[in-house]
Amino acid sequence: MDDSNGPPTCRECALNRDLIAKLDERLTALEAEVRGAPVEILLEEFEAAKAHRDARRAAIDEFHRLQEEEFYKKLPELKKATDERKTAYERFMRNRGFEP
Repeated sequence: MDDSNGPPTCRECALNRDLIAKLDERLTALEAEVRGAPVEILLEEFEAAKAHRDARRAAIDEFHRLQEEEFYKKLPELKKATDERKTAYERFMRNRGFEP
């Protein structure tokens, strides 16, 4: 029952300690899987995803703005017609008590 090279210990005790350590590792992994990531990590991931979405939206808006500018430079009469239509829409909505 004892190891002749070291202090007298029970082999079953050492085996049990190893098994308990492995079970503890498995339990910790299962807890992490069930509970999910810590709140701090989830918040960081959410903020990163939001920043990515916001940056993408800003890039799309900039692209559309640049396309519109280029389009109206090529067709200035269309810009004038668009502005008149927008003014007419705003006037119409205000006459009905709404903010355009």
